[in-house]
Amino acid sequence: MNVEAIIKQMRDAGDRITPQRRHVLEVLCTAPHQHLTVNEIATTIEANHPGHPLSEPTIYRILQWLKDGYWVAQTDMANSGTVYQLVSDPPHHHLICLNCSRVQSIDDEVFVTLRQSLLEQHRFQARLDHMAVYGICDACQQDGV
Repeated sequence: MNVEAIIKQMRDAGDRITPQRRHVLEVLCTAPHQHLTVNEIATTIEANHPGHPLSEPTIYRILQWLKDGYWVAQTDMANSGTVYQLVSDPPHHHLICLNCSRVQSIDDEVFVTLRQSLLEQHRFQARLDHMAVYGICDACQQDGV
């Protein structure tokens, strides 16, 4: 989705779009399938808008606002750190090896049963929009790790 379409939806929902919010959205929209750290977002904003850098605390606040609105997903990607990206449809997830740090993408279908069980058993509507599951990959298991 492009930045203007997202901003229109946000404005239609009554949200105020500041220049700072627009800058963060622009970065996320130009890298829709990438996992970006706060530092990468800040560096890109500074490159795109020289003389108008955003502080990391400001970016964190904007990202929190975007997460609250279900526009952005936050995931701990182990050695890569905490990363952010636009929520995708369908959501995507990762398996991360604790030994070799290999990252493997997995389909959202894996979490359908979990979502349903949490809703039925606990009346809890889980938001599983970008999960990282940690364990040991097949190759490392074969190596005896």
